[in-house]
Amino acid sequence: MRRVRIVLGLAVAVCAFGALTASALAKEKLVFGEFVASVGGRTISPSEPAPVIENKEDEAELTGLQIGEYKFGAVNKSTGTVETEEPCLKPPKITGEVTAERSSSLLTDVAFKDCVSSDVAGGIVSYKTNSFKLAIRFKSDESAEIGKTAENGIEIAENADLVIKGGSQKCLVEIPQQFVPGKAGEKEEKFWEAAEYSPESEPVENWEKSKKLKEEYPVDIKQRLEIETTEKFKGIVSYVDTDGTEKKGCTPKKGEENGKLITEKEIEGKPNPHYLWTEFKNGKIDLDAEGLEIKGGELTFEPPA
Repeated sequence: MRRVRIVLGLAVAVCAFGALTASALAKEKLVFGEFVASVGGRTISPSEPAPVIENKEDEAELTGLQIGEYKFGAVNKSTGTVETEEPCLKPPKITGEVTAERSSSLLTDVAFKDCVSSDVAGGIVSYKTNSFKLAIRFKSDESAEIGKTAENGIEIAENADLVIKGGSQKCLVEIPQQFVPGKAGEKEEKFWEAAEYSPESEPVENWEKSKKLKEEYPVDIKQRLEIETTEKFKGIVSYVDTDGTEKKGCTPKKGEENGKLITEKEIEGKPNPHYLWTEFKNGKIDLDAEGLEIKGGELTFEPPA
C-alpha cells in the first residue's frame, strides 16, 4: 500500500506542475512585429522633421471599395454594368509620416482618387467620380484604426467627413474613428488578420557611383514595404445624412442591406448628432499598396522572431 501511495503522490505532483506550466503559458504575452524605418545620416525622433512616406505611381491598387450605401465601381459603357473590382479610375496615393525608427504602428493617409459611385437602372447609367482621404493607422497586430488625420499629422482625429456625389446629388457621409475589425479596440491581445505586411527590396540605381546614395543606403538595395488588406478588413461603420426623408436623394433604396435609420433624438441626455441619419456597418476597403518607402531612406516590417 505504501508503494501505491508514493505513485499517487508523484502523479498529483506532475499534474500540479503541468497545471502551473499551462497557466504560465496561457499568460505569456504575444509578441508582434515592428515597422522599421531609417534615414541615412540621422536619427528619426518626434523632435526631428518627420520622414515622409510615399508610394510610386501605379504601385498601389484598389480592388474593392464600399462606404455606406455606396459600392463604388467603374462603369463599362459597352455593357452598362458596374465593375466593382475597379472602383476608382486612378490608383490611390498613399502618404504619411514616420516619427520613430521602430514602432508598433504606421500612420498613413490614403487618397482615394476618382472613385465612381454608380447606379444602373432602367438601362440608364448615371455616375459621378469622388475623391476623398482617409487616415489609416496600420498596427503590428494586423488590425487598423481609421478616421482622418489631425492637424499635426501624426494622430487620427475623431471623424472623417466625406461628400459623395451620386448622380446629381451630393450626400454627406461621416466615418467615425474606429478600429478594423471593430473588436480590435479591446484589450485582448491576438492577431486580427485584417492586414498583411510584406518586406520588399529594390536595387538602388547608380549606387556605386554616388557617395550620397551610399550614405543613405548601407548596401545597394532599398528596403520597402507592401501593405495588403484582407477579407477581414470590413464592417466599417459610416453614417449617411438622409435627414429621414428622400429630399436629399441620399436615402438608401428599399431593401438596402444593413442600413438602419437612427430615430434616437438623444444620447445620454444630449442631442444625437446623427438623428435621422442612416447607419451602415458594411464598409470595406480592398487595398494592395506595394512600394511604400521613405524618401532618402528605408521602410520595412520585421515579423516576430
